[in-house]
Amino acid sequence: MFDLSLSDDGHLARLTLRAPERLNALRREDWRALADLLNQRVSPLPGLRALLICGEGPRAFCAGGDIKEFADSRLGANAAQAYNHDVDQALRALAAVPVPTLARIHANCFGGGLMLALACDLRYAAADSGFCAPPAKMGFTYNMVALERLEALVGPGVCRDLLFTARTIDAAEALSIGLVNDVSPDAAALDALLDARLAQILALAPLSHRAHKRLLDERPEPGSLAERHLTDHLYDSEDYRQAVDAFIRRTKSEFKGQ
Repeated sequence: MFDLSLSDDGHLARLTLRAPERLNALRREDWRALADLLNQRVSPLPGLRALLICGEGPRAFCAGGDIKEFADSRLGANAAQAYNHDVDQALRALAAVPVPTLARIHANCFGGGLMLALACDLRYAAADSGFCAPPAKMGFTYNMVALERLEALVGPGVCRDLLFTARTIDAAEALSIGLVNDVSPDAAALDALLDARLAQILALAPLSHRAHKRLLDERPEPGSLAERHLTDHLYDSEDYRQAVDAFIRRTKSEFKGQ
């Protein structure tokens, strides 16, 4: 289901969902495997600076959970809570990846696929993308981990609209409400946009990216020791010292993550 590859320098990881025959829909075993993959193989990578998530095939980024298995694994409250726990663990593992995470979205981004995209830091979509929050079509709910992310991005009114209508919105509307960061006309343009954004991200200080992620996730009290714990060490870093020197000398900074 998942294919993980690394750039030659180890700075960029690319995670591809590879089940195009079922529109990259995730089964329960896939959610478990995703959590393990992210926790054990991706997040610990010492040189990692960004993670890109993609879906294989022209018809979907990810169509969500595989509904065909719900009768066996998600029917009844106890079974559903066990299933939802596995989903939440995967989403938390994705959100906890310590470097910027980007979703490359095309075609269908529904249900669990939308939850995956929401757990990423940045979302870029092709113009053919469609987005849907469909739990009300099936008679269940998203858990709070997904609802909080959706509401934080689009606001409470739009969040309720998407949930209460379960309507599919196109890429243009997704951009207008803040669900995605940018839209490209086609797959080739989307790849070019992602290459440009990744080049910008990878050229900057990885220690700053990691600290910003923790600050935004943990929300320490301004001026507190918790805030200083996440920021002070950067001013002692070699990257900071050489960046100051490079600015004075009018040369380009080359960050090593040290």
